[in-house]
Amino acid sequence: MLPYLSDIIIILVLAGIVVFVIINRRNRMFRLWQDVSRHEVAFHKKLFDTARSFAHHAETFDIFVDLDTMRKFTDGDADEKKILGLEERQALFQALQTLYVGLDEENNKHHADLKEKFEELQTLRLRYNSKVLYYNRFIMMFPMRLFARRMGFEEKDYFG
Repeated sequence: MLPYLSDIIIILVLAGIVVFVIINRRNRMFRLWQDVSRHEVAFHKKLFDTARSFAHHAETFDIFVDLDTMRKFTDGDADEKKILGLEERQALFQALQTLYVGLDEENNKHHADLKEKFEELQTLRLRYNSKVLYYNRFIMMFPMRLFARRMGFEEKDYFG
């Protein structure tokens, strides 16, 4: 009976270690998802603020006349902004990037605040994309891939 007892204890200890590792990985996945979500909200809030700032100075830009996406951000209410898809937000970002390049070429002192806002937006975008990269890699590794799919975690899209 004594030899079987030591085998049972070893099996229970190994099972406990496996359970501990799985719970630890699951908690880490939740923290990564929360971190990505927090950075996503901060980035999109800054995107809206930057778009409003550029739209405020729209009279100096010819490109805004044909930009439907910019109108959605500046004329719409908060609920309409929430339903904009990733493609529309990326189109807005591309338009802002085009305007930023134009501002950079002008080197106008009046647009220094717009340049600064766009550079802050770029920094937030890079942080968000790095968090998404780390999160996506983590949930695609074995055994997290199995748990992530069962718990509804999917890969996040990069922005820009």
